[in-house]
Amino acid sequence: MRSLTALGIGLILIGGIVLAAPSGAFDLTSADRGVGVETASDEDALVGIEKEPISLTENDATRLVWSSGLKYEYTDVELVTITDRTQSSDLEVTDAGLNMSTGDTDYPDLQEDEIVMANGEFTVEGTLRCDARIVGFLQFDQQSSSTNLTMDLETSDGTITVELEREIPVQCK
Repeated sequence: MRSLTALGIGLILIGGIVLAAPSGAFDLTSADRGVGVETASDEDALVGIEKEPISLTENDATRLVWSSGLKYEYTDVELVTITDRTQSSDLEVTDAGLNMSTGDTDYPDLQEDEIVMANGEFTVEGTLRCDARIVGFLQFDQQSSSTNLTMDLETSDGTITVELEREIPVQCK
C-alpha cells in the first residue's frame, strides 16, 4: 500500500507540473496596427476634375447683347473638364447628373451649359454674361463683378457612384 500511495503522490506532482508548464501555444499576443488614408487631388481622382478660375474681359467678349439691359456675352467658355480614370472607363456624365449654377450675385450670369466629349474627357462649356453700361456714344464699359459657379455632379460607371460639388471662381473685369 505504501508503494501505491507513493506512486499516487508522484503522479499528482507530475500532473501538477504538467498543468503549470506552458503548452507552447500563445499565452499573450500584442500587435500595433496603423492605417494611413490619403485622398487624391481633384486632378488625380477616379473622376478627375480640372477647373481654373475664369476671368472675363470685355475684349474677349463674343458679342454685346441687349437683354434686360446691356450685357457682354461670352460663348463656349470652358468651365470644367471631367476625366474618367475608373478601371472600366465607362463613366457617364449627362445633363441629368450635372448641375451648374451661379451664386447669389447678378453677374457673371450663366446662360447655358453643354457637355462636350472628346478623347475620353468631358468638357463642360457655357455661355456667360457680364453687366455693361453705356459710357458715351457707342462706348460701353463692362462692370466689375465676381461670383462662384457651383458644379454639382453625380456620375457612375456601374460599379462606383461619385457625388461631388465644386466651386469655380468667375470674374467680370
